[in-house]
Amino acid sequence: MKLRMLSVTCALVLSVGACSNGGEEKESPAPKEPAKTTAAKVAAINPLTGGTLKKTPANPVFVVKVDNTPASAPQTSIDQADLVVEQTVEGGITRLAALYYTRLPGDVGHVRSMRATDIGIAKPVRGQVVASGGAGRTISRIKDAGIPIHSQDAGSPGLSRDAGYAPYNVVVDLGRLNKDVKNEQPERPYFQWATDAAAPKGPQVTGATVKFSRSHTTSWKFNGKAWKRTNGTSAKEFGARNLVVLWADEKDAGYTDPAGNPVPETTFQGGGKAVVFVGGTRVNAKWKKANNASTIVLTTRDGQAMKLPKGKTWIELLSKRESTALSAQ
Repeated sequence: MKLRMLSVTCALVLSVGACSNGGEEKESPAPKEPAKTTAAKVAAINPLTGGTLKKTPANPVFVVKVDNTPASAPQTSIDQADLVVEQTVEGGITRLAALYYTRLPGDVGHVRSMRATDIGIAKPVRGQVVASGGAGRTISRIKDAGIPIHSQDAGSPGLSRDAGYAPYNVVVDLGRLNKDVKNEQPERPYFQWATDAAAPKGPQVTGATVKFSRSHTTSWKFNGKAWKRTNGTSAKEFGARNLVVLWADEKDAGYTDPAGNPVPETTFQGGGKAVVFVGGTRVNAKWKKANNASTIVLTTRDGQAMKLPKGKTWIELLSKRESTALSAQ
């Protein structure tokens, strides 16, 4: 993958170095992640948004793999997801992992193949992966991780093809799929959620651009209420209260796509640098995740605990190995 760039529009001019974790910083121990608990206790609070649930959903968390290229446009029902992760795949493009818990739309798409990175995306909330298919070694690894898979290739219920052209025409009816799955409830929150609405301190921003490669950039605008993509392909865009950018380790997955492009694998555990946009405020931070199944723990650069305000969250998952420059004005 080539250069990734995140550029943020705000009222101040900020230096590139302000977004790094360099310099002399006092290291403080990160707060411990929440202990594993019962599904009933977690269900009172939506583990994906921090919001209150009137009752436990009669379904597990579905992690739907959605294509993010013009070939499969338009994306459908992205706005109804509770949380979305944008991840790097081969050839300089990205793919979305849309997590559905409180709503089960009948037309999510267009659905594409799974990646090993999905293990770290799904495990914290016992998610079940929904995909068109996947490489044999990837399927084996996800199954070995104890994650249920529902795929169009395997004939899973609820998955079908619309009038578009393959492989960009697979859609899923999550309500139909849910009739044939085991209802395994989450046991951990995805992030540590704040109990109050206190906003963090930081420069005020109105826009952001995440450059994954020469061929793909995701652009964002804060409309005063939510972050929304300005170059997405959805008729109704996902509105994020929290836009979280994480830098993680990336390695070669060990195989290539049909075009011969190496397939990358982002390791969604460990930790690293983070930039968090809470509403119109930008905060330089760090993240830790003990293992694939752990809650993401955020801290400020000086080691103080940082809990996210309740609301929908979009995660931009980038590679540590790439040079990522930040410019602001």
